[in-house]
Amino acid sequence: MEEQEKDTLFLMGLAAFGALLASSLAAYLQWIVVLPLSISVFLVMILTLLLYKKGAIHFSENLEKWVMIITLISFIAAFIYLYRPI
Repeated sequence: MEEQEKDTLFLMGLAAFGALLASSLAAYLQWIVVLPLSISVFLVMILTLLLYKKGAIHFSENLEKWVMIITLISFIAAFIYLYRPI
């Protein structure tokens, strides 16, 4: 594995840990809303660690592409719903 991929994977794990910590602190006050986010971030962190030797960078790039497509479709649907003629 190249050095740049190891750095990227380390930063991904660090970002996942930070998101887990932040969502856990928020879940302490608003656990009904934020608890699913905390669980999903924890699962992503574990998945990243499990895929460390199995091409996690390639997997995360594909996942990022699909999430961006889903986000774009969601924005388009939201604007269509928001500005639909009455």
